Amino acid sequence: MRVVLAAFFGIILLTGCFEKDEPIQPFPRGEVEGISLEVGPKYTHQLYYSFAQNQVVKSNDRDAWDLAFSCEAGNNTVYMNTGNSMYGAITDKNMISEVNDTSGLTFKWDWSNGKDDSTVLYDWENHGKVAVLDLGYTIDNQHRGYAKVKFSVQNDSLLITYGMIGQRFERLAILGKDNLYNRVYFSFSSDSKVDIEPVKTAYDLIFRQYIYYFEVEDLPYSVVGALSNPTNTDVMAISDKDFADITIDDTLSYSFSEQQDVIGYDWKEFNIDEGVYVVYPDKNFIIRTALGFYYKFHFVDFYNTSGERGYPTVEFKLL
Repeated sequence: MRVVLAAFFGIILLTGCFEKDEPIQPFPRGEVEGISLEVGPKYTHQLYYSFAQNQVVKSNDRDAWDLAFSCEAGNNTVYMNTGNSMYGAITDKNMISEVNDTSGLTFKWDWSNGKDDSTVLYDWENHGKVAVLDLGYTIDNQHRGYAKVKFSVQNDSLLITYGMIGQRFERLAILGKDNLYNRVYFSFSSDSKVDIEPVKTAYDLIFRQYIYYFEVEDLPYSVVGALSNPTNTDVMAISDKDFADITIDDTLSYSFSEQQDVIGYDWKEFNIDEGVYVVYPDKNFIIRTALGFYYKFHFVDFYNTSGERGYPTVEFKLL
């Protein structure tokens, strides 16, 4: 009996030595938040937006750049700025000096899905040919001419040899990779590298004008919408639930996509009879950010308080 009692009191004493577990407080999710973003009535701005900060972390004019070069190791993809309505064509020439006009060329455009093999200049390392770029239009709708370009890589940097159709002289630009960023950028207007995007972990969405390809109609069309950060950012679309009813559990019921244009432009539609854009707030989305957070969001307006278009308003909530 003494042995049993001693053992019993020993257990009590031992359990009394352990600290009680403190309950873990849930991370504060907060209430639904919102923001109106200024792309502008003429869609002149390109905005990099962060849900965590609920603000635009960087912005620039849409025609501030022409080409972008991937900073991913081993990836030498070159992207065109379709916000300027840029198109590209691959010639059968090996030398810049051999290209003097655009006759006989078939121009194409980069798709908006963000996939490297959906870009016009994707295969440049294999074919080694000169490309001709229709540089599109300025914000004031002036055609910017045609550039002829050839690419090479040296010590992980992109070398761009280029000139303008109708001009004899050539130039050389060098873009070095920086692993803090998704891409580095070049402008034919300034003949130099330009500072465009924030570091890749600092933003979630890009609001901008770009070309969307309507495959059935075989029609490229300039649209305004939202593209997701190409690095470690996934999006799912949900149209069969009310925004208020979407929870973290829905991340298990729907599929995420890495395509950059899942959000896209068609959360709104132009009503020809009324002459205005109509927004569809029942088109909901969940984004999984590069920092590992989940946000549900939808669009509730495309106009500012003065009735000007180009001001998408987003409502969102941390899940």
